[in-house]
Amino acid sequence: MTLNPSSSLRLAAKTHTIGLLCLVQSLSGQILISHWDFNSGSLNPQSGLGEARLVGGTAATFAAGYEGEPAGAWNIKGFPAQGTLPGTAGVQFSLSTAGYSSVGLSFQIRHSNTSANSERVLWSIDGQQFTEATRFNLAPASTGTGETWYQRSVDLPLAAANQANLSVRIVSDFDLGTEGRYLASRLGSSYSTSGTWRFDNVNFSAVPEPEEYAAISALTLVGFGLWRRRFAAHRGPSVTRETSAFR
Repeated sequence: MTLNPSSSLRLAAKTHTIGLLCLVQSLSGQILISHWDFNSGSLNPQSGLGEARLVGGTAATFAAGYEGEPAGAWNIKGFPAQGTLPGTAGVQFSLSTAGYSSVGLSFQIRHSNTSANSERVLWSIDGQQFTEATRFNLAPASTGTGETWYQRSVDLPLAAANQANLSVRIVSDFDLGTEGRYLASRLGSSYSTSGTWRFDNVNFSAVPEPEEYAAISALTLVGFGLWRRRFAAHRGPSVTRETSAFR
């Protein structure tokens, strides 16, 4: 009977191969390219590259994040006076999408009772001329709309792909049903410039372009080749065990 003492290593090799193939296949879909969670009390992204900054005269602190994470959210205040400067005040995220298509944005936002109920999402490829991508307009209620977290997802336009300097702003806006005025997020509250928006888990995802996908796949396969050589070096010889039969 022939036994292979490195059978466990062979099983590990098989598992490693399957894992690498799954990774390569997953790269054909959307992947995370930049992520901010603010848990470190910093505006630096926790993964990927990019910049986060205030726009329109707003100010910020760090506060409890989604699901109570301590100091895990970016808390924005100092919005425009009633009836002035819609679509100007909030936050901006900038990053490169070079080598990527199908760019998506997701984030969590908490509206205080007196903050504006309407969010406008703008995008730009030069940081100067911004175009609306979408807007979110919540209907205020006496409970459940203010002091509440919301999950937002945005599919950015095709032109946001493969850009060296993509900028996205999330800014306050007049209520869709109230001409020329901000509306508080809670029914019965009055809009106030001291109302706050709180941001957490800001994610940009995209699909690697064929060239980028090929490069990542090639690096993955090179890594597998090096692992395979290491496996072969530590595999060791097969062992044959002789058995005898009583006759």
